Amino acid sequence: MDVRYADEVFDDLRPSVDWLNSRKPGLGFELEDEFYASVAVVRGRPYSYAVDHTGLRPLRLRRFTAVLYYKIEESLISDSPIIVIVGLLVSGRDEQCLRYRG
Repeated sequence: MDVRYADEVFDDLRPSVDWLNSRKPGLGFELEDEFYASVAVVRGRPYSYAVDHTGLRPLRLRRFTAVLYYKIEESLISDSPIIVIVGLLVSGRDEQCLRYRG
């Protein structure tokens, strides 16, 4: 399946990577690596995660207190659905910010 990223995803990821790197050099890059590893998991098994109360599918990152949110959309040009990565909610953020993304 193809993966598309909402613009806001990188607005979620960049500050978190920078903040963690300021706390411990390299830690933010480990978060980034885990984020992309989680995207690969979603790509391999997109329907394995149920839609929650936000209307999106959450996947908790293993090592960090963060949740990747995505949705599955039908493609207009192919038979294969598209995975849309909507956001990365790092501990402490309000999930309402995800409501109108993607």
